[in-house]
Amino acid sequence: MTTLKARTSKQDQGQWTRDKGPKTGRFSSPRSNRGFTLCELLVTVAIVGLIMGLAVGQMGRVLSWDMKAASRKLSSTIKYLYNKSAMEGVTLRLVFDIDGASYWVEGTSSENFAITKEEEERTKDHGPGTEDEKPEETVFTPQESHLLKQITLPKGVFFKDIYSEHQHDRLDSGKAYIYFFPRGYVERSVINLRDAKDDVHYSLTVNPLSGSVKIESEYKEAEVER
Repeated sequence: MTTLKARTSKQDQGQWTRDKGPKTGRFSSPRSNRGFTLCELLVTVAIVGLIMGLAVGQMGRVLSWDMKAASRKLSSTIKYLYNKSAMEGVTLRLVFDIDGASYWVEGTSSENFAITKEEEERTKDHGPGTEDEKPEETVFTPQESHLLKQITLPKGVFFKDIYSEHQHDRLDSGKAYIYFFPRGYVERSVINLRDAKDDVHYSLTVNPLSGSVKIESEYKEAEVER
């Protein structure tokens, strides 16, 4: 009787050990003491790669959307300025800070303002001479309007280069200008946007007679008149 009870107690102890958790190697899982198999590592790497690919793709879509939104906003501003200049009889200009990735609107009350490539060159560098020989400078001032406040491009979107017909060539730094005239005319212009790596491009081509803007998801070479 005593021997049977002792044996039963050992069996109960073994059962308790199996229920509460493995106490000895006898009840340990054979998989707990080995590492990952090659198949498991490949599956893990594949999953991580898939997640990273989805994240990069999502970032690319967000950047593309930001560039498209920036193009549409700039296009709307150009069309608005074209109509405002024609209806109110004022000369306006769209000022681009290429390095600062921003733009704003300025206007002048001068009724006889006109600009050509030669005049702009003289205005930049008067050269030697008296004050009477220097061309009279037309004063442009920022337009006081909520609709015409300074706009900064979205993060990751930049101006690649800008061309308007009074320029000698495309500008990729400094300031550029597009002029709007009271008789329903805006300078023929091409504005190119880019991403930080210069891989993604959008272009805006301005029609001088209608003020309409053509947006394309590619870089646009401007036809420079020399």
